[in-house]
Amino acid sequence: RLTELDGRDSDAATEIDNLRQELDERVRALSALPSRMSTLESTMASLAGVSKSARDTWLLAEAEYYLQIANAQLQLSNNPQLAALALGMADERIVQMGNPALTDVRRAISDELAALDVMEKPDIAGATLTLASLARVVESLPVGSAEKTRSKESQPIDEEQSGAARAWSSMKSAMSDLVKVTPPDGGKIALLSPDAEAFLRSNLALQLQSARLALLRGEHVVFEQTLDDTSALLSRYFDNESAQVASAQETLAEIRSDIFTTSVPDISESLRLLRQFRILSESAQ
Repeated sequence: RLTELDGRDSDAATEIDNLRQELDERVRALSALPSRMSTLESTMASLAGVSKSARDTWLLAEAEYYLQIANAQLQLSNNPQLAALALGMADERIVQMGNPALTDVRRAISDELAALDVMEKPDIAGATLTLASLARVVESLPVGSAEKTRSKESQPIDEEQSGAARAWSSMKSAMSDLVKVTPPDGGKIALLSPDAEAFLRSNLALQLQSARLALLRGEHVVFEQTLDDTSALLSRYFDNESAQVASAQETLAEIRSDIFTTSVPDISESLRLLRQFRILSESAQ
């Protein structure tokens, strides 16, 4: 069983590496997007015979795309910095069109940028650094007593859970089989064998790294679930009466509070007005 757990541990580590590579690729792609769009726009503008109408249609589509990106970054990823960047890019496209009928759209964008500027922004960078620090101190956290762990019944694995949730449930079930029992004389012995304890600590560190990557990627549902799993792992297998473990739990609660209690402004008005303008323009043609 321990060999099987080691294999799962290796698979989890591989998945973390894959997620980290995917994150790097997405960041590079996002960074390259403005220059790629500008290059394409310049190419279109330089083509002989391209009418102002065709150019404006392209710029309008670009502006709508950037407004969609702004809303997605704020609502789904809670990233006001990228949302503001996308709003600015949309405004630049509208300015290039030079159409007075889009004044209301620009006014809405200006209001939305002001709302983002005064918004209390979650400290994403600070939270990721804190999670990384917690992962580094996992080796020093004391494990709990056998009686406490044995008193918590194992939960059946739900086949309809996501892959990550099933892996977490399997790990909890497997760890239950590795817990040492209390000898007949009532004396307390170590909760886990050395190999099982090493596996437990490795999994806790991987959970913290997974939460960190999910936060960086803006996957807040995954981030929140991973925080729940990490807290459950600490509660189930570690000594919660220890100051170190209690501090770790408190830190996780603070990160959750800092990330999820930020009030997010509504920046959808500019997108609504722009779409309204596009529909009216298309119906008039």
